[in-house]
Amino acid sequence: MSDILKVNGIVLAAYPLGENDKSLTVLTRERGRIQLISRGCRKTGSPLFAASNEYVCGEFVIAEKRTVKYLNSAEIRQSFANLRDSFDDICYSAYFCELAAWFTMEGQDERNILNLLYLTFVTMGKKILPLPLIRRIYEFKILQFHGMGIQTAFCVHCGKTEDLNSFSFEEGGVLCDDCKKTADNREIGTTLLNLLRFLGSCRLNDVYSFTVSQDLFVEFDWVVNRFFKTQTGHRFRSEQMLEMM
Repeated sequence: MSDILKVNGIVLAAYPLGENDKSLTVLTRERGRIQLISRGCRKTGSPLFAASNEYVCGEFVIAEKRTVKYLNSAEIRQSFANLRDSFDDICYSAYFCELAAWFTMEGQDERNILNLLYLTFVTMGKKILPLPLIRRIYEFKILQFHGMGIQTAFCVHCGKTEDLNSFSFEEGGVLCDDCKKTADNREIGTTLLNLLRFLGSCRLNDVYSFTVSQDLFVEFDWVVNRFFKTQTGHRFRSEQMLEMM
């Protein structure tokens, strides 16, 4: 006897399992990140073949038997197969999926991260923003949705709301002129502070609605990169591919 349920989500990873099966990692709206077994999907003519691949977005019908979940059927809503067309897209897509898997878990409400990933894939397909900028925005927002966002409204030491021109990576926020003298920090410009504030408060649909100058990107890139590494303390496998690029 098994329980049948329907979930909506995106396939983050698909690995061969035995001769004809695959193990799928799916980020879902209803159940968070789950593991599925797609039986027989690698056979010629299998109805599960198309749905058992990375970057597929759709509705998945699952049979849950004890602690194992099996994919019964799927309705593909959108397939981001175009993300396999170039080496750059492949590397960045793998990185975004790995982060989505690392920051989520089963049984939790992960809709924000699911929607962020979906919007990221859509933006990549449109070719409207450079991939390095998309990466830093994605890292910024996924930290925020995970409860590790950057504090930009007031000094993280004293609560002061004026003269905020430095950033503390360890404490995750801005510092005022007085407090920066007693903490490890990096000075940031007003333009970068405004950008960080915008990203922290804007609607999700607006996170990829802008571009930046090269000078501002260099500063934004450095700050978000160091903050992300400080907060996660983790070395992601797909990150190595991006560094080689």
